[in-house]
Amino acid sequence: MQADNFLLSILLFLYTVAKADRGTVSDLSDDTFELLISGGHKPDSNRYSRHVVSIRTLNYVEVRGDNHFCSGTLISSRTVLTAAHCLTDRYKASMNPRGLRVIFGHIDRLAAHYDGNSRRVDQIMVHPRYERYKTHDVAILRLTERIPSNNHDVAPIILRKEANLTESIQCITMGWGQIYQHGPYSDELIYMDVEISNPSRCVEHIPDFDENESVCVKPSSEGEYCAGDMGGPLICRGALAGIIGGSLGCAGGQAIKFVSFLKYRKWIEDNVRAMTGSKRSVFVYIPAYYWILSSILHWLWKNLWLEL
Repeated sequence: MQADNFLLSILLFLYTVAKADRGTVSDLSDDTFELLISGGHKPDSNRYSRHVVSIRTLNYVEVRGDNHFCSGTLISSRTVLTAAHCLTDRYKASMNPRGLRVIFGHIDRLAAHYDGNSRRVDQIMVHPRYERYKTHDVAILRLTERIPSNNHDVAPIILRKEANLTESIQCITMGWGQIYQHGPYSDELIYMDVEISNPSRCVEHIPDFDENESVCVKPSSEGEYCAGDMGGPLICRGALAGIIGGSLGCAGGQAIKFVSFLKYRKWIEDNVRAMTGSKRSVFVYIPAYYWILSSILHWLWKNLWLEL
Protein backbone atom coordinates (compact mmCIF):
# COMPACT_ATOMS: atom_id res chain seq x y z
CA MET A 1 0.00 0.00 0.00
CA GLN A 2 2.83 2.39 0.87
CA ALA A 3 4.60 1.49 -2.38
CA ASP A 4 1.40 2.20 -4.32
CA ASN A 5 1.06 5.62 -2.64
CA PHE A 6 4.69 6.42 -3.38
CA LEU A 7 4.23 5.45 -7.04
CA LEU A 8 1.07 7.55 -7.25
CA SER A 9 2.92 10.56 -5.82
CA ILE A 10 5.69 10.15 -8.39
CA LEU A 11 3.14 9.98 -11.23
CA LEU A 12 1.33 13.10 -9.99
CA PHE A 13 4.64 14.97 -9.78
CA LEU A 14 5.61 13.96 -13.33
CA TYR A 15 2.16 14.99 -14.58
CA THR A 16 2.52 18.39 -12.91
CA VAL A 17 5.94 18.92 -14.47
CA ALA A 18 4.61 17.95 -17.89
CA LYS A 19 1.77 20.46 -17.55
CA ALA A 20 4.24 23.12 -16.49
CA ASP A 21 6.25 22.52 -19.64
CA ARG A 22 3.12 23.22 -21.68
CA GLY A 23 2.58 26.49 -19.81
CA THR A 24 -0.49 25.44 -17.83
CA VAL A 25 1.26 25.74 -14.48
CA SER A 26 2.91 29.10 -14.05
CA ASP A 27 6.66 29.47 -13.51
CA LEU A 28 8.74 32.29 -12.03
CA SER A 29 9.29 34.30 -15.20
CA ASP A 30 7.82 37.82 -15.26
CA ASP A 31 6.75 37.26 -18.85
CA THR A 32 4.99 33.90 -18.42
CA PHE A 33 1.36 33.83 -17.37
CA GLU A 34 -1.34 31.29 -16.55
CA LEU A 35 -4.37 31.52 -18.80
CA LEU A 36 -7.57 32.09 -16.83
CA ILE A 37 -10.34 33.36 -19.11
CA SER A 38 -10.61 34.31 -22.75
CA GLY A 39 -8.35 37.32 -23.18
CA GLY A 40 -7.30 37.46 -19.53
CA HIS A 41 -4.47 36.07 -17.44
CA LYS A 42 -2.84 36.54 -14.06
CA PRO A 43 0.79 37.50 -13.46
CA ASP A 44 3.46 35.52 -11.63
CA SER A 45 4.99 38.66 -10.10
CA ASN A 46 3.94 42.10 -8.88
CA ARG A 47 5.77 43.80 -11.75
CA TYR A 48 2.65 45.73 -12.74
CA SER A 49 0.12 44.84 -10.06
CA ARG A 50 1.97 46.96 -7.51
CA HIS A 51 0.80 50.07 -9.41
CA VAL A 52 -2.91 49.15 -9.26
CA VAL A 53 -5.34 49.71 -6.39
CA SER A 54 -8.86 48.58 -5.61
CA ILE A 55 -11.31 51.44 -4.96
CA ARG A 56 -14.09 50.48 -2.58
CA THR A 57 -16.82 51.87 -0.41
CA LEU A 58 -15.91 52.09 3.25
CA ASN A 59 -17.64 48.89 4.37
CA TYR A 60 -18.38 45.61 2.65
CA VAL A 61 -21.93 44.22 2.46
CA GLU A 62 -21.68 40.46 3.01
CA VAL A 63 -18.10 39.36 2.33
CA ARG A 64 -14.84 41.30 2.35
CA GLY A 65 -14.15 42.70 -1.12
CA ASP A 66 -17.75 42.85 -2.37
CA ASN A 67 -17.55 46.64 -1.98
CA HIS A 68 -14.99 46.97 -4.81
CA PHE A 69 -16.42 49.03 -7.66
CA CYS A 70 -13.49 50.50 -9.65
CA SER A 71 -9.76 50.18 -10.17
CA GLY A 72 -7.15 52.92 -9.99
CA THR A 73 -3.48 53.63 -10.59
CA LEU A 74 -1.06 54.92 -7.96
CA ILE A 75 0.66 57.99 -9.43
CA SER A 76 2.37 59.24 -6.26
CA SER A 77 2.72 58.09 -2.68
CA ARG A 78 -0.55 59.84 -1.83
CA THR A 79 -2.62 60.12 -5.02
CA VAL A 80 -4.56 57.70 -7.22
CA LEU A 81 -5.67 58.28 -10.80
CA THR A 82 -8.98 56.79 -11.89
CA ALA A 83 -12.01 57.48 -14.08
CA ALA A 84 -14.29 60.39 -13.16
CA HIS A 85 -17.47 58.37 -13.77
CA CYS A 86 -16.40 56.00 -10.96
CA LEU A 87 -16.76 58.81 -8.43
CA THR A 88 -19.75 60.79 -9.73
CA ASP A 89 -23.43 60.27 -10.35
CA ARG A 90 -25.31 61.08 -13.55
CA TYR A 91 -25.61 64.70 -12.41
CA LYS A 92 -21.80 64.86 -12.04
CA ALA A 93 -22.03 65.23 -8.27
CA SER A 94 -18.98 63.70 -6.57
CA MET A 95 -19.14 61.01 -3.91
CA ASN A 96 -18.23 61.83 -0.34
CA PRO A 97 -14.48 61.02 -0.17
CA ARG A 98 -14.82 59.95 3.47
CA GLY A 99 -16.97 57.04 2.31
CA LEU A 100 -14.16 55.53 0.22
CA ARG A 101 -11.33 53.14 0.94
CA VAL A 102 -8.34 52.27 -1.27
CA ILE A 103 -6.70 48.83 -0.98
CA PHE A 104 -3.18 48.31 -2.33
CA GLY A 105 -0.58 45.54 -2.38
CA HIS A 106 -3.23 42.82 -2.85
CA ILE A 107 -3.87 40.79 -6.00
CA ASP A 108 -6.87 38.96 -4.50
CA ARG A 109 -9.96 41.12 -4.14
CA LEU A 110 -11.54 38.91 -1.47
CA ALA A 111 -8.41 38.46 0.64
CA ALA A 112 -8.15 39.93 4.13
CA HIS A 113 -6.29 43.21 4.31
CA TYR A 114 -4.81 45.15 7.18
CA ASP A 115 -4.65 48.81 8.08
CA GLY A 116 -1.18 48.99 6.54
CA ASN A 117 -2.58 47.93 3.15
CA SER A 118 -5.43 50.42 2.99
CA ARG A 119 -6.02 54.14 3.13
CA ARG A 120 -9.05 56.35 3.54
CA VAL A 121 -9.67 59.17 1.05
CA ASP A 122 -9.98 62.83 2.03
CA GLN A 123 -10.27 64.62 -1.32
CA ILE A 124 -11.59 63.99 -4.83
CA MET A 125 -10.63 66.09 -7.85
CA VAL A 126 -12.73 65.57 -11.00
CA HIS A 127 -11.82 67.17 -14.32
CA PRO A 128 -13.92 70.35 -14.61
CA ARG A 129 -14.99 69.56 -18.19
CA TYR A 130 -15.95 65.96 -17.53
CA GLU A 131 -19.03 64.66 -19.37
CA ARG A 132 -20.32 61.25 -18.35
CA TYR A 133 -19.33 58.47 -20.77
CA LYS A 134 -18.19 61.08 -23.30
CA THR A 135 -15.07 63.07 -22.53
CA HIS A 136 -12.50 64.18 -19.89
CA ASP A 137 -13.18 61.05 -17.84
CA VAL A 138 -10.34 61.51 -15.34
CA ALA A 139 -10.24 62.07 -11.58
CA ILE A 140 -7.70 62.05 -8.75
CA LEU A 141 -8.07 60.70 -5.21
CA ARG A 142 -5.95 62.00 -2.34
CA LEU A 143 -5.22 59.48 0.40
CA THR A 144 -5.31 60.50 4.04
CA GLU A 145 -1.74 59.26 4.52
CA ARG A 146 1.20 58.59 2.24
CA ILE A 147 2.13 55.01 1.37
CA PRO A 148 5.62 54.29 2.75
CA SER A 149 8.37 53.60 0.24
CA ASN A 150 9.55 50.49 2.11
CA ASN A 151 6.47 48.52 0.96
CA HIS A 152 7.90 46.62 -2.02
CA ASP A 153 4.47 45.38 -3.12
CA VAL A 154 3.36 48.94 -3.91
CA ALA A 155 4.92 51.62 -6.12
CA PRO A 156 3.72 54.66 -8.10
CA ILE A 157 3.76 54.06 -11.83
CA ILE A 158 6.25 55.75 -14.17
CA LEU A 159 4.84 58.94 -15.71
CA ARG A 160 6.69 59.94 -18.87
CA LYS A 161 6.44 63.34 -20.51
CA GLU A 162 6.46 61.77 -23.95
CA ALA A 163 5.46 58.39 -25.32
CA ASN A 164 5.98 57.16 -28.85
CA LEU A 165 2.82 55.06 -29.08
CA THR A 166 3.29 53.79 -32.58
CA GLU A 167 1.08 51.12 -34.08
CA SER A 168 1.56 47.51 -32.89
CA ILE A 169 3.36 48.39 -29.62
CA GLN A 170 2.47 45.73 -27.06
CA CYS A 171 0.75 47.02 -23.89
CA ILE A 172 -1.19 45.60 -20.97
CA THR A 173 -4.25 46.56 -18.95
CA MET A 174 -5.75 45.08 -15.79
CA GLY A 175 -8.51 45.19 -13.21
CA TRP A 176 -10.86 43.22 -10.95
CA GLY A 177 -13.87 43.66 -13.22
CA GLN A 178 -16.68 41.35 -14.24
CA ILE A 179 -15.42 38.27 -16.07
CA TYR A 180 -18.32 38.74 -18.49
CA GLN A 181 -21.06 41.34 -18.83
CA HIS A 182 -23.41 41.33 -15.79
CA GLY A 183 -21.34 38.47 -14.37
CA PRO A 184 -19.40 38.18 -11.09
CA TYR A 185 -16.32 40.29 -10.40
CA SER A 186 -12.97 38.54 -10.60
CA ASP A 187 -11.34 37.62 -7.30
CA GLU A 188 -7.85 37.86 -8.79
CA LEU A 189 -6.40 40.82 -10.66
CA ILE A 190 -6.85 39.94 -14.34
CA TYR A 191 -4.55 41.16 -17.10
CA MET A 192 -5.33 41.62 -20.79
CA ASP A 193 -2.70 41.99 -23.50
CA VAL A 194 -3.45 44.67 -26.08
CA GLU A 195 -1.56 46.51 -28.78
CA ILE A 196 -1.65 50.08 -30.01
CA SER A 197 -3.81 50.42 -33.12
CA ASN A 198 -4.36 53.06 -35.74
CA PRO A 199 -7.01 55.59 -34.60
CA SER A 200 -8.98 54.84 -37.76
CA ARG A 201 -9.83 51.42 -36.31
CA CYS A 202 -11.53 53.04 -33.30
CA VAL A 203 -13.20 55.70 -35.45
CA GLU A 204 -14.74 52.87 -37.45
CA HIS A 205 -15.98 50.83 -34.48
CA ILE A 206 -16.56 53.43 -31.72
CA PRO A 207 -18.98 56.28 -32.59
CA ASP A 208 -17.70 58.84 -30.04
CA PHE A 209 -13.97 58.14 -30.40
CA ASP A 210 -11.79 61.29 -30.34
CA GLU A 211 -8.17 60.62 -31.25
CA ASN A 212 -7.08 63.89 -29.57
CA GLU A 213 -8.19 62.60 -26.16
CA SER A 214 -8.04 58.83 -26.49
CA VAL A 215 -5.67 55.98 -27.28
CA CYS A 216 -6.91 53.26 -29.63
CA VAL A 217 -5.94 49.66 -28.95
CA LYS A 218 -7.05 46.22 -30.04
CA PRO A 219 -6.91 43.05 -27.92
CA SER A 220 -4.03 40.71 -28.76
CA SER A 221 -6.58 37.90 -28.39
CA GLU A 222 -10.25 37.80 -27.46
CA GLY A 223 -10.95 40.00 -24.47
CA GLU A 224 -12.79 43.01 -23.08
CA TYR A 225 -12.98 45.19 -20.00
CA CYS A 226 -16.14 45.49 -17.92
CA ALA A 227 -17.54 47.16 -14.80
CA GLY A 228 -15.00 46.97 -11.98
CA ASP A 229 -12.08 47.39 -14.39
CA MET A 230 -12.92 51.06 -14.95
CA GLY A 231 -10.17 53.46 -13.93
CA GLY A 232 -7.46 50.82 -14.35
CA PRO A 233 -4.27 51.57 -16.29
CA LEU A 234 -3.02 51.05 -19.82
CA ILE A 235 0.70 50.36 -19.42
CA CYS A 236 3.03 50.56 -22.40
CA ARG A 237 6.78 49.99 -22.08
CA GLY A 238 6.52 50.14 -18.30
CA ALA A 239 4.87 53.59 -18.15
CA LEU A 240 1.30 54.86 -17.90
CA ALA A 241 -0.24 55.47 -21.33
CA GLY A 242 -3.93 55.70 -20.46
CA ILE A 243 -6.77 54.71 -18.16
CA ILE A 244 -9.94 52.73 -18.72
CA GLY A 245 -12.71 55.27 -19.27
CA GLY A 246 -16.44 54.93 -18.99
CA SER A 247 -18.67 52.79 -21.18
CA LEU A 248 -22.26 51.67 -20.88
CA GLY A 249 -21.26 48.01 -20.85
CA CYS A 250 -18.27 45.80 -21.53
CA ALA A 251 -15.90 47.07 -24.21
CA GLY A 252 -13.81 44.87 -26.44
CA GLY A 253 -13.88 43.14 -29.77
CA GLN A 254 -12.17 44.87 -32.67
CA ALA A 255 -11.23 48.11 -30.91
CA ILE A 256 -11.04 49.59 -27.41
CA LYS A 257 -10.47 53.20 -26.39
CA PHE A 258 -8.52 54.42 -23.36
CA VAL A 259 -8.32 57.94 -21.96
CA SER A 260 -4.90 59.28 -23.00
CA PHE A 261 -2.58 60.06 -20.08
CA LEU A 262 -0.44 62.43 -22.16
CA LYS A 263 -3.50 64.50 -23.10
CA TYR A 264 -4.20 65.16 -19.39
CA ARG A 265 -0.66 64.97 -18.02
CA LYS A 266 -0.38 68.68 -17.19
CA TRP A 267 -3.79 68.79 -15.49
CA ILE A 268 -2.91 65.66 -13.50
CA GLU A 269 0.53 66.84 -12.43
CA ASP A 270 -0.67 70.34 -11.51
CA ASN A 271 -3.44 68.96 -9.33
CA VAL A 272 -1.25 66.32 -7.71
CA ARG A 273 1.18 69.05 -6.66
CA ALA A 274 -1.66 71.18 -5.32
CA MET A 275 -3.36 68.30 -3.50
CA THR A 276 -0.21 66.98 -1.84
CA GLY A 277 0.96 70.36 -0.54
CA SER A 278 4.13 70.75 -2.54
CA LYS A 279 3.32 74.47 -2.91
CA ARG A 280 3.12 75.89 0.60
CA SER A 281 0.95 78.83 1.44
CA VAL A 282 2.69 82.01 2.53
CA PHE A 283 0.71 81.79 5.80
CA VAL A 284 2.85 78.82 6.83
CA TYR A 285 5.79 81.19 7.28
CA ILE A 286 4.04 83.94 9.31
CA PRO A 287 5.42 82.72 12.70
CA ALA A 288 8.97 82.77 11.29
CA TYR A 289 8.47 86.25 9.82
CA TYR A 290 7.13 87.50 13.16
CA TRP A 291 10.16 86.09 15.04
CA ILE A 292 12.64 87.69 12.57
CA LEU A 293 10.89 91.06 12.67
CA SER A 294 10.75 91.04 16.48
CA SER A 295 14.45 90.24 16.68
CA ILE A 296 15.34 93.12 14.35
CA LEU A 297 13.20 95.61 16.27
CA HIS A 298 14.68 94.46 19.58
CA TRP A 299 18.24 94.91 18.26
CA LEU A 300 17.41 98.37 16.91
CA TRP A 301 15.83 99.44 20.21
CA LYS A 302 18.78 98.17 22.24
CA ASN A 303 21.63 99.39 20.03
CA LEU A 304 20.32 102.53 18.38
CA TRP A 305 17.31 104.04 20.06
CA LEU A 306 18.80 103.83 23.58
CA GLU A 307 21.90 105.70 22.42
CA LEU A 308 19.68 108.51 21.15
